[in-house]
Amino acid sequence: MRPRRHCCKQGPTNTVICPTKCNEMHTCSQSNVNYIHPSHTNVVNHHLVKNTHFYPHTTSYQNTVDTVNVYGGSSQVPNQQAPFFR
Repeated sequence: MRPRRHCCKQGPTNTVICPTKCNEMHTCSQSNVNYIHPSHTNVVNHHLVKNTHFYPHTTSYQNTVDTVNVYGGSSQVPNQQAPFFR
């Protein structure tokens, strides 16, 4: 048999669109987020100054001497005479 030749006139070409085939591709990324949680410490230094007061006290001693002339003998004191002038 011989190959047949198409002698028919071809009509318009029909286009059939098939459903889209979906492919998934997964990627992974990382980002850093800084969270700042501030805190504060207040150091209060307490200092106590103890003032110690001293009151030095001195004591001095003083000796006094009194003299008394005592004449022994007669209880009569001789009269003093005025000086004699010649």
